[in-house]
Amino acid sequence: MPEISPHAIVEPTAEVADDVAIGPFCYVGPRVRIGSGCRIANNVTLLGRTTLGQRTEVFPMSVIGAAPPGAGEADGQCVLGEANAIREHVTIYAGADKPTRIGNHNLIMIASQIDPGAQLGDHGIFDNCTKIGAGAIIEDYVRMSGFAAVADGARVGAYSFVAGYAGVQNDAPPYAMLQGFPVRVRGLNTRNLKACGFGEQDIHALKAAFRELFNGRDAEVKRDALDRLAREANVNPYVRKLTDALKAAAAKASAQDGQDD
Repeated sequence: MPEISPHAIVEPTAEVADDVAIGPFCYVGPRVRIGSGCRIANNVTLLGRTTLGQRTEVFPMSVIGAAPPGAGEADGQCVLGEANAIREHVTIYAGADKPTRIGNHNLIMIASQIDPGAQLGDHGIFDNCTKIGAGAIIEDYVRMSGFAAVADGARVGAYSFVAGYAGVQNDAPPYAMLQGFPVRVRGLNTRNLKACGFGEQDIHALKAAFRELFNGRDAEVKRDALDRLAREANVNPYVRKLTDALKAAAAKASAQDGQDD
């Protein structure tokens, strides 16, 4: 049987695995599903159609599955994968048009906010007071420092690092160190790549590509370098992913400019 505090409220239709622990002063809504091995601390609120994957831990005062401000009592959806740690005072809003999704093995730290419909990948670390906008996409192995923010609908590429107080307003490339407001590419995120098992040859190829594509000061990518690298038949596969992401970001930005006109 689940270990549920007598001071918690768990609606009868909520689905709670047999080995779940739920602390005092929690509320678990009628359409919530909590997987095996989850630990829910005191004063946690789980609402809407929220699913917590196995071995997820939620710390005090966090709210998951709330309707966004102005949405009334809309019954949105949040889907969290396995082995996530949701620290104190985190708010994860439910998505109405599409679910808010968080992958596996993420650490979301104190007072961070995930807006409706955001999509987070696996193995991310999001420091205190991170803000992820509605519909934003955060790929795998991203690291974000405190008070960093990602705008609605923006994409942050895999293995990148977003510095504290940085503001990602448009799509940001993978493998990059991102800093400033508005954000700039400051170089290759070599430390994270090494920690994630990238080989020296791949890192060397990415370093060379970054030197060609960015100068660390301007927001614009060097278009001639991007076109040349995109045409190369035998380019390193990680460099290929980088150029594909940059081309997609440019096409998205162009389409948005056309809509604004």
